[in-house]
Parts: sequence; structure tokens; C-alpha cells
Amino acid sequence: MIRRLFFLPSLLQAVVSGQWSAGNPGDVTTQNGLCARIPCHYRHPSNLNNEPWTGIWFNSDTQNKEDSVAFHSGDRSLESPKFRHRTRLSGILRNNDCSLGMDNVTQQDAGPYFFRVEFTVRWIYNYHPVTQLSVTDFTDKPTIFPAEMVAGQPVNVTCIFNTTCNGMAPTLTWATPADEPPSASHSVTQQGDTQTYTSVLYLTPAPKHHGQNLTCRVTYPTVSSEQIL
Repeated sequence: MIRRLFFLPSLLQAVVSGQWSAGNPGDVTTQNGLCARIPCHYRHPSNLNNEPWTGIWFNSDTQNKEDSVAFHSGDRSLESPKFRHRTRLSGILRNNDCSLGMDNVTQQDAGPYFFRVEFTVRWIYNYHPVTQLSVTDFTDKPTIFPAEMVAGQPVNVTCIFNTTCNGMAPTLTWATPADEPPSASHSVTQQGDTQTYTSVLYLTPAPKHHGQNLTCRVTYPTVSSEQIL
């Protein structure tokens, strides 16, 4: 059960002295079907460092309804069914990193989010202001690098897709002329937070293929897009 917030005299003093604080953005925007990350770092009074505590994210502004729990580090069964198996802490709570990660984001996930800590010694604190999550349509597309095509000559055509959603692996596929079954290799590289998915298509064009399209499609569990060459 989610416990109520207790305003004890010592807690009020800690709030005034700035011992309770958090750094999180006011707004985060992501695309439907992708991931979201709400950066968050928090502080609490140092006398609580050795006390066990739980981190909770709510999908609300000030209401602490049980059905608004997006993440619960102590008991995942308390999370709302719509968030279950989709949320996680992308940082380490003990290192004061309360960043929230979410996969397969939908329009229904849009709204305010705030973080709370609950100590076993009945110290509870809600960190405000909230972060507003906005979810737009999926518009990202893969990129095809054109290659010179000569009839009868084997050629490689490369398609890439960049993403920072490291917890979700997209699939790159090709649509080719019906008599030219796609044969491709796939690889993944990472630089910083960005992962690059690469698919190299091998084909031998013929005169009859002139004017026909090559299509590279990126697919996630709930969304997809394509680029046509």
C-alpha cells in the first residue's frame, strides 16, 4: 500500500534547509512506440543515508493514487498494470540517481510524473515540481545511402537507423523486386548513448528492375516507418 506523506517538524526543517531537493526537467518529449527517459537526481538529509528506502514514480501531479504508480523499487506488483514490465530506474538509487526509463511508450503515458522516497523510519517525501511527458507521433525514418547501380554488376546498398532507446531493438528489413529476394547482413554499433542499426543489402540489378523501388523499413513492436530509394 502507498503510504501517506507525514509532515514531521524535523522533516519541515529539512525541507526549509534544502536537504531535500531534486533535479529533473520540466518537460520531456518522446515519440509513440519508442522509449522515454526522465533524468532525475535527488538529495535527502544525510542522517538517513544508512536507512533502507524505496523509490517510487507516480504518473500524476499531486494525487497519490495506487493506480498511478509507474515504478516501485520495493514491490513491482504495486505498479499500475499499464506500466508493468515497461519501466525501470536507468540510474542507481543509492547513488542519488532516480532517472526513470520507460519502453514502448504510448499516448496514454503522457502526463505529469513525480518521484517519491519512502524510508522505513516513516520519512516520506514527494519531489516536485513534476515532469510533464509529451508523446508525439512516430516520425523517425531509416536512411538509405544510394549506390551506383549497373545492370549485371553486384552492388551493396546500406540502410541505417539511429536510436537512443537502448532497451528496445528495432528490426531493419528490405522490400525488393519480387524476383530479387532480399539478402542482407545486419550489425549494431554504439557511440555514447546512440545505437546505430545497419543493414547492407546485396543484389545484382537487371535492366527489368529499372524504375523499381528499394524500401528499407524499421519496425518496433507497435510502430514502423520506411524509406524508399
